Amino acid sequence: MRPPAPKPPAAASSSSYSQREPRPENPLLLLPSCRAAKLSLGCPILDRLLAGGLPAASVTEIAGESASGKTQLCLQLALLAPQSPLSASALFLHADLPFPLHRLRRLAPKSRPDILDHVLIAAAHTPADLLSLLSRAQRLLAHPGRSPHPLPIRLILLDSIASLFRADFDASPADLRRRSALFFQISAKLKELAYRHQCVVVVTNQVGDVVEGDAGNTVVWSSGRRVSPALGIAWANCVNTRLFLTREVDGASGIARRWMKVAFAPHLPERACEFVIRRDGVFGVEPPER
Repeated sequence: MRPPAPKPPAAASSSSYSQREPRPENPLLLLPSCRAAKLSLGCPILDRLLAGGLPAASVTEIAGESASGKTQLCLQLALLAPQSPLSASALFLHADLPFPLHRLRRLAPKSRPDILDHVLIAAAHTPADLLSLLSRAQRLLAHPGRSPHPLPIRLILLDSIASLFRADFDASPADLRRRSALFFQISAKLKELAYRHQCVVVVTNQVGDVVEGDAGNTVVWSSGRRVSPALGIAWANCVNTRLFLTREVDGASGIARRWMKVAFAPHLPERACEFVIRRDGVFGVEPPER
């Protein structure tokens, strides 16, 4: 006598099936830069361009020619950090002298006379100076209870990386290798601080004229010139996000129009937004309705 045939498994109910069914999800949302906390730029238009602001646990470069607004934007970020949801102090490392203290005080809100207490300033004249300062910052971040400042450091600003490499290097193969090695050391330390302590890290960079391409580096038009960020493709590979500040001067009126462009980012498409620099900060301009 044959054994009874096994009963077919009961069909899963629609509710249990729906619980196990994978849901489509935008893979960009899985990136750390999308999930991380973000620091607002203090302007909803610029925040919209950057999908909420500058991400923590990431290194963002702001490149642009002289007087394009790089330092002004960094000063604005330093004052916004204590007032933002990050509730953080800012560490401002400057290689360009002198530090624009007058501009910082002018931007500070009159209603918060204590705001400057949360902006720490240090000068870095060489790559060795910078690495030493970053090591000291790491010790401070690892033991926040020892810091005399009530708010933890969660914003690190470096203005600018190119200024550290103006001297002491020539075009010889040995110097180029030594310079690239320093890029990677600095980048590794910045990324370690950003990721381990959930810091927003911002580095400014200068630009140079491009005559015949730049071997894969970002190239844009600014002030009627083709320009590319300093330090070449070796440094470009050291940052997570690159924002480019450009400007064009109208020949008839002499008025300069400025643009913030997303050159590359793991969580953003390439796009741009016009902005203006006023006495009270950097602000985006709404595009005209079509």
